[in-house]
Amino acid sequence: MAEAMIAPLVTNPNIEERPQILVNDVSAAAVNKLKGNFPTIQTHSTLTQQSVDVDVVVVAVKPQNCSSLFSTLQPLLSDSINDPVILSICAGVPIWQFCQGLSTDKVVRTMPNTPATIQQGVTVWTANGGASYDGIFTSKEVELCRELLKSCGMEVQVEDEKFIDMATSISGSGPAYVFLLIESMVDTAVHMGFSREVATRLVLQTILGSTLYAEASTTLHPAELRNSVTSPAGTTASAVYELERGGFRSNVSNAIWACYRRSLEMGGRDSNVGPGRVGELPSGEFGDMK
Repeated sequence: MAEAMIAPLVTNPNIEERPQILVNDVSAAAVNKLKGNFPTIQTHSTLTQQSVDVDVVVVAVKPQNCSSLFSTLQPLLSDSINDPVILSICAGVPIWQFCQGLSTDKVVRTMPNTPATIQQGVTVWTANGGASYDGIFTSKEVELCRELLKSCGMEVQVEDEKFIDMATSISGSGPAYVFLLIESMVDTAVHMGFSREVATRLVLQTILGSTLYAEASTTLHPAELRNSVTSPAGTTASAVYELERGGFRSNVSNAIWACYRRSLEMGGRDSNVGPGRVGELPSGEFGDMK
């Protein structure tokens, strides 16, 4: 995911002043790959004071590695001349853990997705303190984070951290659901007799065109768009019937809820939520979405 965020910062032609990017990764292979893909960035295999004497430190590690990272990063941050903003893209890890582990209040939690690589991503984010920021950030720091995320595509700021876990299951993991649908449609088309190249072109354009059509038809409910291609007793009606009979809607819903529960679980919170569950949805501190 870090690479997906680096790509637009390096390649987006609309960015007039390229940011200086310093990447730290303990994996030599990962460092070499990044350096090969983006020759202009600086790469290191260990954290140094230079790593934190910056405006924004992006933390992009697996959630289970956060604790060990905190122990290395916290002393460096204490000596930083910049007092940088910590921008997390770690799934499931709440803001308070970063504040506690790094001894700083300047934490922004985000949930991006992989289409950020081509500036078509969506990132849901919130800053510690919610809408008011409680004097934690300057307006310049908040706008810097916003512009960084905007370079990856759409950015949606929320005032309540609970929406980050929800967004993980919708937009964060959403590309995987779409790719699985693409894979299933392409494989079936090949089974029918299309070449894989033609099948892929047909499916990708169908999904792209349908998405753009839905985006342009904001006054219409998705059900109306579906009905517009579903003639009584027709071919589409037969296909939709099979999808409904197979529990398509409930399977999609169950998958999204499972993803959401896992995000809560990774953050050490009650994950027994959703239809038929006894737990309550997390209540946030900061309010609603912008």
